[in-house]
Amino acid sequence: MNTPSHVILNLALLGRRSRSQLNKPIFWGAMLPDLAMFGFYAWAKLIAQMDEATIWREAYYEPYWQTIFDAGNSIPLALLTIAIALGVRSRRPGWQPLTDSVLFLSASVILHCLADLPVHVDDGHRHFWPLSNFRFESPISYWDPDHHGAAVAGVEYALVLFASWRVWKLLRSHWMRALLIVSNGLMGLVYVRFYG
Repeated sequence: MNTPSHVILNLALLGRRSRSQLNKPIFWGAMLPDLAMFGFYAWAKLIAQMDEATIWREAYYEPYWQTIFDAGNSIPLALLTIAIALGVRSRRPGWQPLTDSVLFLSASVILHCLADLPVHVDDGHRHFWPLSNFRFESPISYWDPDHHGAAVAGVEYALVLFASWRVWKLLRSHWMRALLIVSNGLMGLVYVRFYG
């Protein structure tokens, strides 16, 4: 799935208006699995000066980068982080605001991974790393037209639009609501550009 979709869906599922301080950890948890890819792309494009085909057909699949991507997309590492946060919380009740943030960030990482798992054909991650090198290869893709990318992207966009209604109610600032509208509009334009 696309990163903005993860953010919107995770906020819709985990966010609470009464606990708006947790929206930031939810946001960053939704972003975290993709941050290494943004860094990779910036390095490949700006420093190594690779063309798009080399970036996505060769460099992306190098074992070094795959391990970095997999670490950020690891469900066991996110579960370990939850276990540590719960342990700290039981011993240090005064640290609850911090442990709550870590719990929601980690839960958001797990939701991101679970949403990505069924929509990657040959570009998915080892979501159970370091416990397993298993990489699920789905018959459907969130982007590849040869693997139902247009239909999957359409479902993703519909889910995002539906979830945006809930996220709108969670957001208090006008600029965040404006960002939500812009994000939805850009996703719609990308969909029409590539699949319309």
